Amino acid sequence: MSTTLLARKDFEDAIRSRMIWAVMGVFVFLMGIIAVGAATDNLSETEPTEVIGVVANIGGLLLIPILALLVGYMAVVGERQSGSLRVLFGLSHSRWDVFAGKFLSRLGVIAVASVVACLVAIVIAVGLFDDVPIGTFLGFSALTILLGMAFTAIAVGVSAMSSSRMQAMGGAIGSYVVFTLVWHPAVTAVHYLVEGELPGLEAPEWYFFLLQLNPLEAYRAVSSELADQFIWPMLGWQTMVEDVPEETMENPNALLVSNRVSGDLPFYLSDWFAAVILLAWIVIPLAIGYWRFERADLN
Repeated sequence: MSTTLLARKDFEDAIRSRMIWAVMGVFVFLMGIIAVGAATDNLSETEPTEVIGVVANIGGLLLIPILALLVGYMAVVGERQSGSLRVLFGLSHSRWDVFAGKFLSRLGVIAVASVVACLVAIVIAVGLFDDVPIGTFLGFSALTILLGMAFTAIAVGVSAMSSSRMQAMGGAIGSYVVFTLVWHPAVTAVHYLVEGELPGLEAPEWYFFLLQLNPLEAYRAVSSELADQFIWPMLGWQTMVEDVPEETMENPNALLVSNRVSGDLPFYLSDWFAAVILLAWIVIPLAIGYWRFERADLN
């Protein structure tokens, strides 16, 4: 009961943040511009699922993760620095009540933002196309919410194990930098050390598995399959650190994992396993964060 009360109160405070609605306003504005531009084009050869690619790139790979980190990084450490934790403990709330309540409240905020992003995608698709695969869009919506949960867990976990605002901020920013700027080049370096060359259009299955351990890559891979088109990451690492033909710029679908692995995809490169990876990014940061928070000296 204490967890529910704390989560509800914290959610009501967090959802009123102007920053959250400003970020969502920017997203809706950008998608509106894209929709207006698309409405003036000939869409006879365009599939409705291509909307997923646009939303996944702007919302899923950029705005949702950043918003989750911004909303969550001060969740616990903010109370710790202000001295509010002592007040909460004095009201018979346990450390678990505080930790779980903070996560649930932040999760509620990100769930609202994710649902808004996906509703925008569905509205645009329905407005531009006659036959929209609603089931595919609902699957994409669930995937986007799962990604938001993962980054919320990372942010709250970092907040719980931090002793200062700067430490929590550094952890939140650092995690996104690692996922977007470091992960792909690092895995490519491992491939070079093992294989003696840069990965080409066809690469070992383990290479793609290491890439998809990144939550953003797991999300992007499944979104690409749902959209039936290759969705570029925030930075086109494939053309910068991999030895792929220049023709892939004209036919990016050649970069789909299903087209780069010979034969059937192994289970660890399947869509359902990508969802398992995202679930792991929820459970592990929360477990580590709570373990550190439970043992921290809060005096």
